[in-house]
Amino acid sequence: MKLSIIFHSIHGHGYQMAQAIANGASQIEGVEVQIYRVPETLPEEILRESKALEDVQTFAHIPLATMETLNESDAIILGAPTYFGAPSAQMYAYLNAAGHGWEEGSLVGKIGSAFTTSAEQNGGAETCLQHLITFFFHQGMIVVSVPTALSYPQMHEDQIPVGGYAYGSSMITGGLDDRDLSRQERNSAMLQGKTVAKALREITLGRSQ
Repeated sequence: MKLSIIFHSIHGHGYQMAQAIANGASQIEGVEVQIYRVPETLPEEILRESKALEDVQTFAHIPLATMETLNESDAIILGAPTYFGAPSAQMYAYLNAAGHGWEEGSLVGKIGSAFTTSAEQNGGAETCLQHLITFFFHQGMIVVSVPTALSYPQMHEDQIPVGGYAYGSSMITGGLDDRDLSRQERNSAMLQGKTVAKALREITLGRSQ
């Protein structure tokens, strides 16, 4: 049972979330978890001007996702920063190359889930997540959300601004991209990873009584 977390990030916030999700997923026995990154399309000059070159280098060791990554995975969690309410162009470029997989139906029946980052609480995170989830629907995949029942306190922090939505976990990076993943955001990301991995195990082996 292979669960792949595929992210795009410039300042490293998406990588922080991917690590937290992986930690949660690793709690489920029998699920192999691997993190991948999509290719960066911005030239080095632009990354330097955006003060992101050093940030990108901190996760340059993470292997690049290919189309085979999608085909070989039993569950796929996609993560991208929110730009004007939608995922980054880099993530779109990766997903738009999956047309052959759609033709062949190679992703049908696999599990899909999504996460994102946004500069502020009302930065369009929910619409970005819905964009990512739409990819799963078109591929015939099974979408797993993040549970928001009151019995999950990780999803009900209302005293401070914090990411976390039913459509997928998220984090607030700040207008200057200067925030790190908070304890509350880490908890919701771990919950997402654990929930997806648990669903994968139950679909594969059957739900224990």
